[in-house]
Amino acid sequence: MKITKLSVGVLFLLGTAQTLSGQQAAQDTLRTEKQIEGVVLRGSVKKGAESNLISLQRKSAEVIERVGAVQLEKQGVGDVSVAVTKATGAQKQEGSGQVFIRGLGDRSNSTSMNGLPIPSNDPAYKNIDLGIVKTDMIDFVGLEKVYNPRLWGDMAGANVDIVSKVYTGKPYFKVNLGSSVNFNAFSKPNFYLQNGPDYLGFKQISKPKNAKIAQFGYAFNTGWQNEETYNPINSSLGVDFGKSFRIGEEGKLSVFGFGNFDNDFNFREGIIRSVDNSGAPLKDLWGQEFTYDTNTTGLLNLNYRINSDHTVKATTNYIHTTEQKLGLYEGYIRDTNEDRTNETAHMRRATYKTNDLWINQIVGEHRITDPLKLYWNLGYNRLDSRRPDRQQNISVENLNTGLHHFIAGNAGANHRYFDQLLENDYAANIYADYQLSDKIKITAGYRGRLKDSDFRATQYNFRVKLAPGNYYVTPEDYGAFFNYENYQSGAFFDIRTFRGIVGADEMALVPQYYQSEVMNHGAFANAEFKAGEKLTAQLGVSYENLQQSILYNTSIQEGDVDKDYSKILPALNLKYSLNDLHNLRLSASKTYTTPLLLEIAPFEYEDIDELSFGNTDLNPADNYNLDLKWEWFPKRGELISATVFGKYISNPISRVTVNSSSNSVSFVNTGDSGMIFGVEAELRKDLYTNGNSRFYTFMNATYLNTEQELDSEKVDRENPNSKVAVSFISSQDRMQGASGFLANLNLGWEQKWNRNTMDVVLSYTHISDNIYALGYESKGNLVDKAVNFLDATVRFSLNNGLGISASAKNLLNTSFTRVQANANGDVIVREYKKGIDAGIGFSYQF
Repeated sequence: MKITKLSVGVLFLLGTAQTLSGQQAAQDTLRTEKQIEGVVLRGSVKKGAESNLISLQRKSAEVIERVGAVQLEKQGVGDVSVAVTKATGAQKQEGSGQVFIRGLGDRSNSTSMNGLPIPSNDPAYKNIDLGIVKTDMIDFVGLEKVYNPRLWGDMAGANVDIVSKVYTGKPYFKVNLGSSVNFNAFSKPNFYLQNGPDYLGFKQISKPKNAKIAQFGYAFNTGWQNEETYNPINSSLGVDFGKSFRIGEEGKLSVFGFGNFDNDFNFREGIIRSVDNSGAPLKDLWGQEFTYDTNTTGLLNLNYRINSDHTVKATTNYIHTTEQKLGLYEGYIRDTNEDRTNETAHMRRATYKTNDLWINQIVGEHRITDPLKLYWNLGYNRLDSRRPDRQQNISVENLNTGLHHFIAGNAGANHRYFDQLLENDYAANIYADYQLSDKIKITAGYRGRLKDSDFRATQYNFRVKLAPGNYYVTPEDYGAFFNYENYQSGAFFDIRTFRGIVGADEMALVPQYYQSEVMNHGAFANAEFKAGEKLTAQLGVSYENLQQSILYNTSIQEGDVDKDYSKILPALNLKYSLNDLHNLRLSASKTYTTPLLLEIAPFEYEDIDELSFGNTDLNPADNYNLDLKWEWFPKRGELISATVFGKYISNPISRVTVNSSSNSVSFVNTGDSGMIFGVEAELRKDLYTNGNSRFYTFMNATYLNTEQELDSEKVDRENPNSKVAVSFISSQDRMQGASGFLANLNLGWEQKWNRNTMDVVLSYTHISDNIYALGYESKGNLVDKAVNFLDATVRFSLNNGLGISASAKNLLNTSFTRVQANANGDVIVREYKKGIDAGIGFSYQF
């Protein structure tokens, strides 16, 4: 659980509020001016304040939706993945920091920071895991669910823009401390993790050098044993600060810094199962999973206001995360223990993942003349993502004797796996606004992106040579069998990769790999017209070209893929102000969706309950979008809105279960078209106020109706190289990942006294059933069942600089359940409870 850090900085607004245009999402403050006898008074307000975000939304010519830092702080939200789910139509994918927006998942969304795209920290995804981005370092999160030409067009759900915090106000230095427990983890008398990684998460486990493997064979520095961890209590420590410096007569340099470390222990247990089309199990296990995550984040933001016409901002953000998971499973595995009466299979799987992401940006804003403004952005991002030393062991226990042995000949059952993804990502854009008149503004610009990716993986498989009965093993430490001495004897086991036997085959140590280079270019133009006082129209178009080359050599196949797409993307935004309190908005656009790199690269990745691989024949989808929205702003800080939207998707992409006996999944263009129809509603309103007491609510709900064509013959025709084959259950089905109904309800009480503040917030979330993967023939869809979450937060901000918070998460302790919806009935394939989290936090601001 992530602890809320309490922000008690206060910024003052001088003069009357006059919010700048909502288009300038990257500007550091909302400035206000009031002239009194020739004197200009200026002030600034916090961008993340709820009332300011709503005011921006009311005045913006474009459709914008933002979740501010102030609201997130009150709700006890510590990371951006949870922050996004507080917006209308968004849901978090269980087990990851990825989000679905309007029923569309990772490949259909995009992520940017301060308007520039940022890379994913995981090769399995297109977007960064939003769970690793801390809310303490942002002003707000913007959900751009309606396309405009300034955005990259590779999106169908939304672009999530993370706007980093820019310091304003009085100098300060704040220390944040927190501690929490997950009751599942805390209640375990013994909490285990794998050997090797350390508490802080900075110990890097490297793959043995090929020369060392070739010389010694067994050359691994970590053991196979589980290590007990004492006191699985979560902790967090962070600091942030801000200060401004005057430079010359007009210049001002604002500095904001943030640094934080936190960790997270969790435990869950339950069913892990995979079944065939009749419901007969391929695996039927009861599992215990111990997890430990760390996050170390540092951010420095420099905002240099040269004068009233020129501003330059530089941001550098380093995020280091680690994820450990030790899974201990027992039960039935096909081809391992067919005699279920007398034998039980035991599986141990230890996974360690590290991510180092470095984001660097420079942004400039310039008023060249009164009608001409210039904006530019440059970015460089570096990613080093590794899975060092994943370990797996499978043994069989004889229930009559209690003795354990391996399965002879099944080399992959016992293995160590190492991979690494290195990415260099360069991004830039430049555009200009020209105000032709009071009623017409023209915007034109260019954007570009170059990203190179290099992924390499090696799996060392340990093939047991001895027949069962000639040896026995201990599940507590498989290293008593797999070690240097036993390898050197030549009698116990040998080591193999997918390319051959170590020490015998020359190519055995050549890693599997895929390398990718992506070049994007885009040019856009947009015209904004004001027809009277009420109607504003934006009409724009974007041209984008994407070139991608992939070179691969994996256990499935070797070869190369070259993709070249060009897209022309028109966009229309209309805003009609009925009066000062009501807006009507209409938006229409075309966008597209490209497959993820790992969805194309023919690399096979096996998890406990699933094997997935990419499809080189996958093609992009085109999206045609329509939105109609009504907004009502009853008073300052309040909003009531309703939206009806539709999407027609040509050539939709889905995760599917392919025709195989191994429960494998891949990715295909399922049919000619898919459709999404939805209704969204949002309410942010004070329920009751009396003096210094205020009761309020912010709630939203989304109804989704989705459908896509399923055409097995089309899949056969369009996949001549990958040979992916499916046999769909029906000719149409819901979109993969889309929940039919989403709801967020938040009730809050704010009490102020003597410059002290207390906030109490109760938050409820509902996510209905959604398809995880499409099935085939009588083997039904994999469906994630509905879940409900309830959280509570209490926080005190005291006038002496002290902040205190207490929070409880997942109070309902909801069961996560995934079923395979077979023709003869649902079969549970995954089920567990995450446990209740409770914590307390302190902060002090100097």
